[in-house]
Amino acid sequence: MPATIATYYFDELEDWNHSIDFCHEEIAALTEKLNEVIRRNSIVDIANKVEAQQDSLDKFTSQFHKLQSEIKEQEIALISDSTLADDKSINDSMIQRQDLLRRNMQAAEKEYIDVKYNCHYFLSHLYKA
Repeated sequence: MPATIATYYFDELEDWNHSIDFCHEEIAALTEKLNEVIRRNSIVDIANKVEAQQDSLDKFTSQFHKLQSEIKEQEIALISDSTLADDKSINDSMIQRQDLLRRNMQAAEKEYIDVKYNCHYFLSHLYKA
């Protein structure tokens, strides 16, 4: 079976879903580490600092959930009668949606990386002062 545009799009959407699932796992692990800091720490004002980190992570949880909803919509648009659409069925709207999703996913992943490393930096330098 020859590859179609829909096949490439669908594979790309699946890859994004896997990436988002992995990010959700990382966010859950970081959230647990932040919660541990609050439970066992007596550093003054630590809760405010932890809350700022948690707010950043929560932002990405919401952003990734929104992206997953948009990905699901695109997947549904690419499927017709339980099979992927053929090239003739791919319209400008589907192409534009895929391109927008690609840009949004790329931007979210780049920004998430910064937030993740900032959180790791915060946790690793917590006791230096």
